[in-house]
Amino acid sequence: MDRRTAEPAAAASGADVALLRLDEDTPAVRRARAAVLKMRLAPGQRRFARDAVEALPRADADPHRTPFAVLHTGRPVGFGILDRRGILAELTDAPGRALLLRAFYLAPEWQGRGIGRAACAALDPLARAVAPDAREILLTVNEDNPPAIRSYLAGGFERTGRRYLGGDAGPQQVMRRPIH
Repeated sequence: MDRRTAEPAAAASGADVALLRLDEDTPAVRRARAAVLKMRLAPGQRRFARDAVEALPRADADPHRTPFAVLHTGRPVGFGILDRRGILAELTDAPGRALLLRAFYLAPEWQGRGIGRAACAALDPLARAVAPDAREILLTVNEDNPPAIRSYLAGGFERTGRRYLGGDAGPQQVMRRPIH
């Protein structure tokens, strides 16, 4: 049993994880939005990302951002945003062919189960729907956040060798994965 949730601690399979766009008005989306707005980052992660309660309204106000919930067996357990603009011009030579993954996190009680890796693998259909011309997904991850770096690598991202120095919490690695 997992002490944090009193549920069996099992690794997630790709079939257990789905992404739900949060920019539509349906009962399922309203429930998911309410759930992600209650999620909080783990205290040690607060310097690297923003809670959905702060990031979701910003995404709603920006037509280039598409917020989504990470669902595990239908239950919202995480949050993220695909951005068609953002800082892409600083990260790649082909910003019109890329998306930026930002504000991505899982609620602390769901971390360490392979859900993040499965969510990264599930990005392709959402990415194609959001930006049909995009060929890759980019992200920046703080160099002082090794657990996130390991998670992204396990989720199919690779290091580009570039660094982004404009982050609030210090230097960040730029990572990428192709959209299949």
